[in-house]
Amino acid sequence: MRLRLTERSDVSPNVGYLAGVDHIRGFAAVLMILYHGYQQIENKWFERGSNPLESLLIEGHTAVAMFMVLSGFIFTFGAMTAAAKSGATGAGEIRYGSFLRNRLLRILPMYVLVVFLAIYTRPEGYTFSGFVQLFTLTATPPISTADLGEFGALTWTISVEFAFYLIFPFLFRFLRRYGPWYLVGLIVAMNLLRLLSAGLEPEKARDISYWTIVGRLDQFLVGMIIGWLLVRRPPVLTKISASAAVVVSLVVVIVVVDLFNRAGGWPELTRWKAVWPLVEGLMWAGFIGAWMIASRLLPRSLAIALALPGIVSYSAYLLHYAIVVLIRDHWKLEIAGDDRMNALLNTLIIVIPATFALAMLTYHLIEKPFMQMRRRYLPAEDHAAP
Repeated sequence: MRLRLTERSDVSPNVGYLAGVDHIRGFAAVLMILYHGYQQIENKWFERGSNPLESLLIEGHTAVAMFMVLSGFIFTFGAMTAAAKSGATGAGEIRYGSFLRNRLLRILPMYVLVVFLAIYTRPEGYTFSGFVQLFTLTATPPISTADLGEFGALTWTISVEFAFYLIFPFLFRFLRRYGPWYLVGLIVAMNLLRLLSAGLEPEKARDISYWTIVGRLDQFLVGMIIGWLLVRRPPVLTKISASAAVVVSLVVVIVVVDLFNRAGGWPELTRWKAVWPLVEGLMWAGFIGAWMIASRLLPRSLAIALALPGIVSYSAYLLHYAIVVLIRDHWKLEIAGDDRMNALLNTLIIVIPATFALAMLTYHLIEKPFMQMRRRYLPAEDHAAP
């Protein structure tokens, strides 16, 4: 691979650094911030978009799906690359304990800080059962009992993400043993099960698909398949064809999200929401796959610049909602006469810079020291940088 930013001291000891992953993380984080700022600052909740780009802002919660697909991709891409490098039968097996230790070191320090910020900022929303849910992978609506305000609004995604971590080593073993059709079969099974659930309780289809691993697993599995393909069947594209693939995949995302918005968007409670996670996962998988190929052809200086937001994206994701609400309630500027434009400008001018400035601080002081404690979860002889 042409692009390898090996000077980063917090790179995983298991796989080499892929700058394209941080590019996508940064894009997803910015889209999530734009989504919350655009809706919250002027209290415009899930209106119909006047054009496809506005629909993407209004339905920017789809950035969560992008993160889920990316998680499946990067774990599989790294482990598959190490296994392919070794070429030995049975090589590439993941040490389960070491893998989970690394995941805890990656997400727990910042998560614990945000949880206690939430508790002390809104103590009236604290319940012991809710606190237990936050650390037992059940802090996902509609069953979570804690109401911890702005700092706690996004913690539900960590429950879903960590559930992926618990099962990934098994999924990877089955992928290597049975091939990608095993993952395809599992995706089909999950969709059939969600449709069965939707048949019993149609109004619950949206919540099951959005908030839970039962819905989000499709997206993780699609990401795993893309990771497998880019190792086993990597396409060879020119700079022009790679750029075209990125543009086409992004157009597909915008068109699909616009159709979703026109069909009722997030508020719609209907059976078809049972299959939406798969559609959402496939559209982002196309973009992620195209970008990972195209990012290898970027000039080094541009690749580094684009990676910066992604490096601190975890802190930015957990902290931005509190900043959005603070701006909405206390520091909102009247920049434009139109409410939607005013919300967008406040988000661009105040929320995004403030979020990433704070995220840079928490990343270096809280996230990075623990990340440097991570160890290999692949056998030493299997270790290889992509």
